[in-house]
Amino acid sequence: MPSNRLHRALIVSHKPVGRGYYRLVLKAPEAARSALPGQFVMLRVSDTLDPLLARPFGISAVISRSSLEILYRVVGKGTTMLTTAKAGQSLSLLGPLGKGFPRPEKKTVPVLVAGGSGFPPLHFLAQRAGSRTHLFLGARNKECLPPADIVRSFKELADKVHIATDDGSAGQQGTSTDILDAFLTKTERREHLVLYACGPHAMLAAVSKIAAEHAIPCYVSMEERMACGLGACMGCSVPMKAGGYKRACKEGPVFDSREIDWSEQVLLKLKR
Repeated sequence: MPSNRLHRALIVSHKPVGRGYYRLVLKAPEAARSALPGQFVMLRVSDTLDPLLARPFGISAVISRSSLEILYRVVGKGTTMLTTAKAGQSLSLLGPLGKGFPRPEKKTVPVLVAGGSGFPPLHFLAQRAGSRTHLFLGARNKECLPPADIVRSFKELADKVHIATDDGSAGQQGTSTDILDAFLTKTERREHLVLYACGPHAMLAAVSKIAAEHAIPCYVSMEERMACGLGACMGCSVPMKAGGYKRACKEGPVFDSREIDWSEQVLLKLKR
């Protein structure tokens, strides 16, 4: 069973990988052994009370079942402070937390769709799913794509990596959902396909719509602001079609896309 214990994680390596991203490897054997693709950890970026709250990070890989890999982009004070942490130091880590992606069955062909900086959980899923995976990556332009080392790693893990950029500067011109829809339309046998997506809400809503049109199961990892990671603060609420809300940190971050009220999700996003 996943462990949500507090761990003291040793930094094995911590290096920039380009385009504002860093690769952080933490030795935390108990957490690594129980981690599942789609789960996350709450990491304190310093040993002081500044910043007061830990930060959520998706798990991008498990290395030798003893270490967790985290790929993160510098976006604010917390991640800027984290960039100064050195190998040999230790950080406080809570997790793994949340509900991950359903494990693909042997006959399943996983189709992964990543937008923005939503690729780390899908990298972990690709690591576990094997070479039959298809990955769709989308960005505004080639400079906004994941770093070259990460794309190369995806190509080593997956059967095929499909790339789209809005301006056509890399891969096909268009969005990841454009080329996803085209791929599904021309695929004759879709009964073994399952979609897994992580990225901006608008992209996830589009993937959900495409999945419904093609009658394909779809699971999405919701990127929400999290304060506690334990379900106490209700700050990461996701509106449900059946009414009410579920917490991304507790009942998610992975949900069956059919559960989510996407119209309400967009409104909720605009209010924040």
